[in-house]
Amino acid sequence: MEMVGALLTTVVGGGAAAAGGGAAVTAGSVFSTLLQGGATLLGMMATVDAGEQEADMYEAKAIDAQAEKPLETLQGIERRASLKQEMVEALGEQEVAFAASGVDLSFGTPAEARKTALREGDRALTSENAVEETRLNRLDERSSQYRTSARRARKSARRNALMQGLSFGASALARG
Repeated sequence: MEMVGALLTTVVGGGAAAAGGGAAVTAGSVFSTLLQGGATLLGMMATVDAGEQEADMYEAKAIDAQAEKPLETLQGIERRASLKQEMVEALGEQEVAFAASGVDLSFGTPAEARKTALREGDRALTSENAVEETRLNRLDERSSQYRTSARRARKSARRNALMQGLSFGASALARG
């Protein structure tokens, strides 16, 4: 905003100096330029404010994405606990079935079935860990993208405001 004020002061001051320097400028022309300068300044401020609002929206989304991470972690813990519980129940049912048939559980088919069930359970838990890690990384990426969008919104608003000020300055100087 300081840059906008300095630009406006230079343009209006330059116009006033030209008027005082003997140029044929009417009071209405100077007043019109001042009004246009004021309107331009208000427009520039509105442009920057709109950019700040957009940036604030992106920042809030970034914060929301980061806030989802603990929830995702808790959900991952619950999913793994559920998988472990299912694995324990499946092993228990399997051992009960083998024991009921009178088979020795310490070797042979029951032991191989137990090893297979444990391997499948480990794979499911490893897969769940990978899914959770992927989800957490995506939340980080989304947060980063929102923060980048916020920076771009602010930068774009400032650039547009500067262009408005320069456009006014050029038209004021062209009028003399």
